[in-house]
Amino acid sequence: MGAITGMASDITFGGWEAVALIINAICARIFLNFPREVAEDAGTAGWLETVYFSILAFLLFYIIARLYARFNRKDILDIAGLAGGETGRIIGGLLLLGLILFAGALILREYTENMKIISLTDSPLGFVMMFFAVAMVAACFLGLEPIVRFIAVSVPIITAGLLFIVLMVAPYYDPTHLLPALGNGFYGIFGKGFFKLSTYSPLVYLFLIPPFLKDQKSFRRIGYTALGASALLLLISSLAYSLVYSYPTSLENFLPVFQLARLINYGRFFQRLESVFVLTFAISAMQYLGVILFFAVHVFKKTFRLEYHRPIILPFAVIMFSLAFVPSNLMTAIDLETKTYMTFAWSITFILPIIILLLARLRAAPGPLGAHPGGSPPTGGHLPESSPQGASATYRRRRSKGGGAL
Repeated sequence: MGAITGMASDITFGGWEAVALIINAICARIFLNFPREVAEDAGTAGWLETVYFSILAFLLFYIIARLYARFNRKDILDIAGLAGGETGRIIGGLLLLGLILFAGALILREYTENMKIISLTDSPLGFVMMFFAVAMVAACFLGLEPIVRFIAVSVPIITAGLLFIVLMVAPYYDPTHLLPALGNGFYGIFGKGFFKLSTYSPLVYLFLIPPFLKDQKSFRRIGYTALGASALLLLISSLAYSLVYSYPTSLENFLPVFQLARLINYGRFFQRLESVFVLTFAISAMQYLGVILFFAVHVFKKTFRLEYHRPIILPFAVIMFSLAFVPSNLMTAIDLETKTYMTFAWSITFILPIIILLLARLRAAPGPLGAHPGGSPPTGGHLPESSPQGASATYRRRRSKGGGAL
């Protein structure tokens, strides 16, 4: 097999790398508009809305993790194939691909517009976007393993930068800004807050990485750890923002965390520390976009059983680049995210996997599918050669028949 024929054949990484990947993907929204969005929904109770939809995310993931227990080393596309055959895999793959591309185009446009506003004010939009596009293409060509290893190193740095900003603006905290405690009322918190489940839509990447994990039993632990850490960071950012800016002033700020960073001023030589934000903003953006492009290519390749993935990296990058220009301006992009993406993304992230897993369990024979090293073997009793176990099994079969090495 060539080095580029199987994306999962030689790629493995540990639990921390997987956790860091999910944390970075979920918490990238903190550096965009998340603190202001929850303030728009719940007013002074934006932090309470964050607690509410985070609990919902935990409950839904608990259901998914219980259903997933029988499908070791199978990602959600493999399981969709078990549930609905070729048709089920293609439908599930297209739904996931649509979600990933839609999110990628919006994130690329928002990050580009924001970077242009805060740092590269005189540069054309396409020129600024090209930097992010080149970074995500380069990351995708390097492969998933280098991406997750870099994320595993940078996530603690990004987290430290965020916590630094939150701590340095502590003198501006005013607890009275959290009153009234229920903000805009129950509908704002629990009605609109339900659709904020889409904040956790990057959790879908967790359902695509089981074949890459060294420890197949760590799926549940990775999910809970990533959800817990992400929920904590989302809560800290929304709470800090609400403590500093009173409602409705909190609805007026562009890039809430950036506005917090601009408040830092300790003496003559310790000011203008928003550069910390710009650094964490850029690193987080390039990492997340690289992950999005990789999984878009991976889902398309696996859905249609393509042999090679590198030839379609540039076409998918061009598609994302083009889609990013569909919104006429930044406000249109934000409206698409808050009014369209946030409305349906949660259903593909949580409800679709639950349906697929239930159908697969109904169609599967009794007994734990995970008892086999790769779950239940596909038709013919053999594992796919694109997996490490499948390649080894094929090698042994051919050796036993005198066929030599692959």
